[in-house]
Amino acid sequence: MKTLAYFFIPVLTLFLLSSCGGSSKIKVPKNGELLMKYAWKLQPNETLNASTDSLKDNTGLDADVQLQGDVEKIADFLAETLVFDYDKNDKTKLAYSSTIGEGLLSTKVVGYWEINDDGKELTLKQWDSQNGKTLDPVVYEIKEINDSKLVLVNKETGATKIYFPKS
Repeated sequence: MKTLAYFFIPVLTLFLLSSCGGSSKIKVPKNGELLMKYAWKLQPNETLNASTDSLKDNTGLDADVQLQGDVEKIADFLAETLVFDYDKNDKTKLAYSSTIGEGLLSTKVVGYWEINDDGKELTLKQWDSQNGKTLDPVVYEIKEINDSKLVLVNKETGATKIYFPKS
């Protein structure tokens, strides 16, 4: 019986310590889970088409612009990739990274993100490492999100960005 007590007391202690300590992950709505499921790559031609559609709606001018050939390859290479996740150091915060370009030529910024309860509004707060604070938030309407497409509309400027899961 004593041997059993020597076994169960440490196991019970470890169980209690692990269940009581630490911070729990912040809850996110379904759209937040979809944001975290993929690395989202901006699609230059799709985004350009959305901009020209908006121009036609607002002015009546029809502008059909398509990036092709080497220009399309360069635009795709330099396109932004967004990654959403929990903060690695504090699971009660949500962090994101925005990478422009690929490989050694890429530039990366990081920050924090929030999504409202109904999953329709996304707020990005870029981290300014030089000043040790976040910059003014940028708020987006999540116009569309599913396993194959993310459409964000900047609530201040009205600019549309279209992303697909990065392959």
